[in-house]
Amino acid sequence: MTASLDPQSLPSAIPAGFARAAAAMHPTVRSLLVEGADPATVPVDDLLAALGREGSPTAAEYGSVMVVPQSLSARACAALRAAVDSQRRLEADSVDGQAEHQLNLSRAALEALVGSAEAAKLW
Repeated sequence: MTASLDPQSLPSAIPAGFARAAAAMHPTVRSLLVEGADPATVPVDDLLAALGREGSPTAAEYGSVMVVPQSLSARACAALRAAVDSQRRLEADSVDGQAEHQLNLSRAALEALVGSAEAAKLW
């Protein structure tokens, strides 16, 4: 991980505002969000500290993170993308200061979007 980033070192296709935000990120966060670091190589405690969340529960305390490639159908993924695009929160988040592009869903809301069989694959 690099200690600092020169915004000019990023590809020209990256908007200047993002390049400035990337340069201002903590190196641990930037390594994940900008530089493509493998998440498995970043210690959870280091990331929590970088985000100002020391003492937060870690994945070990919550249990394993489920990874199931292609767990949802193309139709379900399209429905989720459309919902995020139309209903997302655009407030700046605490990680990179950019829009969150986040949509929090209850199980009932997820089932309404993709159907109960698809939702059951995730819940």
